[in-house]
Amino acid sequence: MATINRGSEWRKWDLHVHTPATLCSDYGGDTDVIWQKYFEELERLAVEKNIKVIGINDYLFIDGYKKVLEYKKNGGLSSVELILPVVEFRLREFVGSKELGRLNYHVIFADDSLLTIDQIETHFLSNLKGKGNLEATCPDGFTWGGVITRETLIDLGNHIIENTPVDKRTNVSPIEVGFNNLNFELSKIQEILGEGSEPNTFLKDKYFKAIGKAEWEDFRWDTSALEKKSIINGAHFVFSASPTFEQANKGKETLEKQGVSSRLMHCSDSHGFAKDINHTNSKELGHCFTWIKANPTFEGLKQIIYEPEERVKIQKEQPESEKLDHLMIEKITFTSSNLRFTREPIYFNKNLNVIIGGKSSGKSILLYEIAKTLYSNVSDKVLKYTDIEDYKEKDLYDLSFISKDVIDADYNFTIELFSRSSQTLKDRVVNSSILPSIKYIPQNHLANLVDKSRKNGATLKKLIRDLILEDPEYKTKYDDFVAHAQRNDEKRSQDIDYYFNLKNELKKKEDDLLTKGDTKALKEGVEFNKQKITQLNKDFTPEEQSQYKELNEKLSSLNIKENEINTDFEKLDIFRADIARFLIEFASKKKIVLDSLQNENIKNEYSSKLQFVDDALISINEITRQLQKDENNKFIEDSTFAKETILINVAKENVDNGLKVFNNKLEDQKQVAALQKSIAEDESKLAAIEQFLKEIETTKIAIVAQREKIFSDFATNLKLYESIIENLKPRISNIQNETDKIEILPVIKYNFPKFRELADEVFNGRSFNNQGFGYLYQYANDNPKSALAEVDFTEIEKALRVMFEKIENNQLVTKGGNSQKDACEKIFTDFFFDHWDVKSQGDDIHKMSTGKASFVLLKLIIKLSKEDGPILIDQPEDNLDNRSVSHELVEFLKEKKRERQIILVTHNPNIVVNADAENIIVANQKGQNDTAEKESTSDYHFDYINGALEDSFPKNGKTDLLKSMGIREHIAEIVEGGKEAFKKREKKYGF
Repeated sequence: MATINRGSEWRKWDLHVHTPATLCSDYGGDTDVIWQKYFEELERLAVEKNIKVIGINDYLFIDGYKKVLEYKKNGGLSSVELILPVVEFRLREFVGSKELGRLNYHVIFADDSLLTIDQIETHFLSNLKGKGNLEATCPDGFTWGGVITRETLIDLGNHIIENTPVDKRTNVSPIEVGFNNLNFELSKIQEILGEGSEPNTFLKDKYFKAIGKAEWEDFRWDTSALEKKSIINGAHFVFSASPTFEQANKGKETLEKQGVSSRLMHCSDSHGFAKDINHTNSKELGHCFTWIKANPTFEGLKQIIYEPEERVKIQKEQPESEKLDHLMIEKITFTSSNLRFTREPIYFNKNLNVIIGGKSSGKSILLYEIAKTLYSNVSDKVLKYTDIEDYKEKDLYDLSFISKDVIDADYNFTIELFSRSSQTLKDRVVNSSILPSIKYIPQNHLANLVDKSRKNGATLKKLIRDLILEDPEYKTKYDDFVAHAQRNDEKRSQDIDYYFNLKNELKKKEDDLLTKGDTKALKEGVEFNKQKITQLNKDFTPEEQSQYKELNEKLSSLNIKENEINTDFEKLDIFRADIARFLIEFASKKKIVLDSLQNENIKNEYSSKLQFVDDALISINEITRQLQKDENNKFIEDSTFAKETILINVAKENVDNGLKVFNNKLEDQKQVAALQKSIAEDESKLAAIEQFLKEIETTKIAIVAQREKIFSDFATNLKLYESIIENLKPRISNIQNETDKIEILPVIKYNFPKFRELADEVFNGRSFNNQGFGYLYQYANDNPKSALAEVDFTEIEKALRVMFEKIENNQLVTKGGNSQKDACEKIFTDFFFDHWDVKSQGDDIHKMSTGKASFVLLKLIIKLSKEDGPILIDQPEDNLDNRSVSHELVEFLKEKKRERQIILVTHNPNIVVNADAENIIVANQKGQNDTAEKESTSDYHFDYINGALEDSFPKNGKTDLLKSMGIREHIAEIVEGGKEAFKKREKKYGF
């Protein structure tokens, strides 16, 4: 099965594994049986614990390495991707610790593809020598010395045993005695490696040095702090075999606090088999490992020197496992005719993927096709440009055409996620995106945003707000605010309608009042008619006159009550009809909402709580029945109206019968009846006038209150804006830190220009005068306010009150068919808006250079983005200054790639190298970027290859340009300044 290349990936490494051939072994011997068990255990570790790289360490010899290497070459350890030889020494000059321990020093050599076993033995091991004096009689000489081999160590051990008092001897074998008494000078080791005056070109760049942490910690600071620091800082790595991951990380923290190298590697230092494979102990095979993000190569190991914090993790679980597979692109595949695009899939890393290539090599095409295939809205403006010839919006790149007039019917683009979900470009016509949370920033997009925002602040405001609202929690809050504001607008409009209805009602009442007659004349007429009746009944006895008068007054009272009932009926019937319409609509909305609820418990609870709507509708229907009349104008239901009407009719009938007795005694009965009728009518008119006057006064009070309600509605809108800004502040506070010093300052603004436009449309300019409301409306030559001017709500309210009054008094004359009511509604249009000022290090974004503003926008887009999908950026450095690219942008990318997958097109070496890109994709267009000597023989017009920074090999003579050199060499050749970027990176660490 072919190896999938995604660049630098996390793998488990254990660089300190002893074999049965090691000195001081606890495996049980160096026999075939033990070796068989050893290989079985290594196989188990490779498969079950997924160990990919091991370093074989048998102290001063590499016999065990030879055996493991031979086993792998014969088909064993197939899942182990790299085996490195490690040699370990005990240093002479540092023997004087508080516990008389010795400092362990390791040399990790390159694998056999770079450094053969013969070369290690010839150029290093054969130069390891030792000497010693075991004879008291030979003060000026040495009784033992020579090249270190197993035989010479045994010889040294025997010499030591022979010269040790019998009672002080141990049962340790001669070879171990010899080894335990052998120490090397660090300077001698360095000389053999070629670090002294004499070079060793065979070993140059083919080894790393490591120091044992536990022994190093034992050496006292008070004896030689300089040597203590020098020895650890001169090593590439620090080896630790701590019992737990936690203890290893604490050890790393200790090194950091002491100000020394903390490039710690957690290694098993195994000397024997595990007693319990599920609960291993220190020094047992498989006890611990280190996660390293690099190719399983010697060059990959080198990368952790430059980026130890990014590439090394000591923990049980795989680093960055929180990155979810369904949010990460694993690979893409082109489909095309005529071999236009490579047919090979292009793989991506979960971290930083950088696309490089020469001019017109297909870098931006690749990025765009990813965006186009996955963007939630395939018509999004970010994917389009406006053609200056026909002013139509078109795709930034359209690869469906082979040439201007020839369509590639086969063309397609497929994306597969790590979760195995896939999508093609053609699918997007009918299917929604499988990864809509992708973020795409095309080339020059940031600079264009900056330019647009300078011309129109709304561009930036919308961008910031949209980013804030990517968080579902805050989008819900903002949607609620918008809905509330819209309801308030509707309410204010209804309140203005009601205000003018009240005014119309008042005028109607006042007009109707004029038709009711003059109160004084009516009263005089009633009095006059009553006196005439008195004259006509002068023949009645005093008692009869009193009874007659009482009956007439009672009749008058009953007529007034009858009139009141009829008036009450009309008012209630009108109100009933209005509220019935409202409740029917409300009940319908309630049903829609309840039917949409998904949780049964919630639905049941709120069905019960909202029952009052149905109850109110039932009550209104009951009222409707109570107010219904038949064809004879009689109430059908036995209601209060019906009862009151019956009572009055019965009472009137009794009074009429009583009056008939007296009227029959009168000489001119017709005249008396006419007078009584006139009195009743005039008294009814007087009662109606009195009621009208009461209603007019009540309406006037209601009009004043309703006017204040309109202004209260307007003030509510401001409070809504204040509230939403407070509710959104926690979202923006998350991005503000000391490093960035980016501030988002939300403020409430009022769109004064829009208000002026509206006023010019509504009011007649000939009679227009802004006296009293100049704060809201300024003439063109009076330096009119912008939409971003400071806002004083009190002044706005004062100005609106003046305008409102002038509209009512016809001092502001409308035009264009606008009524007074229309004008009043329009001046209360909600021109407030939430504005988002952006500052960085005290500078307003609109006053920054395009480069700085673009970078601030880039950080905002990524920092505020709540989505976890990939970020696609096309050449962000184009509008940034060098300082931003070399430091801030690099650090920003290093931070953000831990959180999200980033795919980025660039031609800047600092981004590629210093941001420590995990995966570099090299793009090439055949014939476009070929060398002067020859044309690439790639089968494809557009071709791509990918790999890690550590993929390195010089030009190999292949004629396929992409395959003719390593990724590092492509970077050095394609990206201007690439070589220098690598050199600076490596020089920084002094290796």
